[in-house]
Amino acid sequence: MQVVEIVIRNNTYKISCESGKKSHLLRLANSFDKLVGSVSQKIGGFGPEIFGFNDKSGTRWKLSAVPLGGYVKMLGDTNAASVPADQQELTEEEKLYSFHTKPRHKKAAVVFAGPFANMVFAVIAFTIFFSIAGYYRTPPVIENVIEGSAAKQAGLLPGDTITQINEHKIKYFEDISRVIMSNPKTRMEIEYSRNNEKHRTSLTPLIIKDKDVFGNTIERETIGIISVNTLKQSSFLGAVSLSVSETYHTMCLTIKALFHIIVGKRSINEIGGPIKIAKYSGQSAKKGFIMVLYFMAIISANLAAINLLPIPLLDGGHLFHYIIEAVIRRDLSLKCQKYAAIFGALVLFLLMATGMSNDIRDLF
Repeated sequence: MQVVEIVIRNNTYKISCESGKKSHLLRLANSFDKLVGSVSQKIGGFGPEIFGFNDKSGTRWKLSAVPLGGYVKMLGDTNAASVPADQQELTEEEKLYSFHTKPRHKKAAVVFAGPFANMVFAVIAFTIFFSIAGYYRTPPVIENVIEGSAAKQAGLLPGDTITQINEHKIKYFEDISRVIMSNPKTRMEIEYSRNNEKHRTSLTPLIIKDKDVFGNTIERETIGIISVNTLKQSSFLGAVSLSVSETYHTMCLTIKALFHIIVGKRSINEIGGPIKIAKYSGQSAKKGFIMVLYFMAIISANLAAINLLPIPLLDGGHLFHYIIEAVIRRDLSLKCQKYAAIFGALVLFLLMATGMSNDIRDLF
């Protein structure tokens, strides 16, 4: 569950992503690839079954009463933590297909398939977006400097070309916004060129209140420089390349934002829940299909990153579990797995509760 800011053509969006409840389409993207494993049930939603059927492989597909995401139940699972059932309760034939009897590398592949599907979905959605809407690839040349801004105080002038911020090389003007968002409350060493001569200065971005394209009031850090953007219609291959990069950077930004909240660099109030997701979903829908597609791509990349975190119950927690077992060369005890599952459930519950609390507070 995470809030990130993104910049599309100099417009800043603050988007919330709640890890416990996904939209049905993105949940489907996350779970569809897990069909390569030994599945006993695939469930859409939670609670009593409304409709269901068995396919030829014996997998039960069903729609449940509470439409909040969904999940995959592997053969041999007794609960959401994927703690294995007593193998004695399975027939010999069922043991051959049980998820928990598979080698660790196969179990890891099944677990990783979910986040990987989210990555693929994000790349596809970004590709369609950039192919239709085009994209900016502007040189990092300053067109104008805002009076009273951090850049003005640091001595930056129109015509300067920013080449590096801290250890980050700057290739495009959009990279500047990405570095600022990824490093909140950080003093920045700016390397720039003026009249073919290299110069250095330092500054701390200022926090300003702004409006996103939906009209929501947001706070963002800025150094106060402006560039004239030139819209380029991308080729398909160019859109694919850019989409892979955008997915990667969005995932990195999500993980960094969560880390910054933990260490106090960002406010815990930035965590959003399902109400905020619904709000932004509705606002993006009013902007048309193309913005809905971009919103879904961002959310999908967020989900991929969050699910790879080494927290029990998440896919990343299962992968971490298999890595530990590979290192110690034995299975973790059921007792250890159950305690880890309880810890993971508490962490996720706290995140969900925080997101819901922030959502309710923002309504008033």
